[in-house]
Amino acid sequence: MLRIRALAILGDPPSWEAARLRDAMEDWAAELSGRAREASSAGVEVWTRRISLPGLPGDDPSLVARVSSASPDGVLVSIGHTRRPEVLEEAALQGLYAYMPIQGPGDAAAAASAIVRIAGRDPELATRVAVSAGGHIIATPYFPVSSAPPGRRILAASILYASDVDASSVAGSVASIFRRAEGAVPGAAFDYSLSPWMEDSVAALVERAYGARVGSPGSMHAVHELNRAIRRGAGPGALGFNEVMLPVEEDSALKAMAREGSIRASDLLRLSSVCVAGVDMAVVSAGPEEVRRFLLDARALSASAGKPIGIRLIPVGDPPGTRVDLGRFGRATAIAL
Repeated sequence: MLRIRALAILGDPPSWEAARLRDAMEDWAAELSGRAREASSAGVEVWTRRISLPGLPGDDPSLVARVSSASPDGVLVSIGHTRRPEVLEEAALQGLYAYMPIQGPGDAAAAASAIVRIAGRDPELATRVAVSAGGHIIATPYFPVSSAPPGRRILAASILYASDVDASSVAGSVASIFRRAEGAVPGAAFDYSLSPWMEDSVAALVERAYGARVGSPGSMHAVHELNRAIRRGAGPGALGFNEVMLPVEEDSALKAMAREGSIRASDLLRLSSVCVAGVDMAVVSAGPEEVRRFLLDARALSASAGKPIGIRLIPVGDPPGTRVDLGRFGRATAIAL
């Protein structure tokens, strides 16, 4: 069965008053549930329902708890982007998602310190926050780097399809998958990015289709070719990233590479020149200064490539190879930065 990984409403509430905010989010949740039922009747399974907001008015930390209280049951919620580290931290603590756009060294230092503090409380909390390394504000159903455009409401979707791609005919297979998904959720804007979930592995697809292991010679070419297939197959209403994603602790093949110590965060950062989230869901042995420097490298790469790069790190003070409990993501392995 084809799977919609995320069905989301990217919405700007008509009011941030508590009761009206709750009403708006409940209405959106009901719409998502109805759309999920329609997709199911077309033979397509919706895995998650999501709501993404445009950031808080005035970047006000006191509004985080209000959003949390208004969040419908069974729906993942992002507050969108914030430029305040305390908002990033409070969002994670309240069970919400958020990200910081970084545009300079000061932003990188503030984001690094906040991420280290969040991971120090509980590594799983750090899976809810990220950085937009080029300072971009991005409309996508992929969390945490997701914001609703101000004054708009968009129905958006992403697809889980790595295992469905025919390695002998990648471009044709990808286009066919996209058309079927569009038919199941008519009117939705899709982020056609190729993302994994455990055994539905993008890293395994790279090796199956092109004979190259992620991080080895030939893997940049493989990711580039997959991105070409995505761009060629994407519909005219595409939004968000629309590229290969390699979140370490969401991909069983990458998790195995982390356990054996054959991949580092810097290896994945190099791949960011040809794929969007080259360093995503990576548990790294690093403190605030190392994370700050890494974010500056990612910012430089984003500026050079002229595209957004999302970075989601889970920094821990333990050495590479240490096993870390990531809650719903299972046991993770710290890798070298």
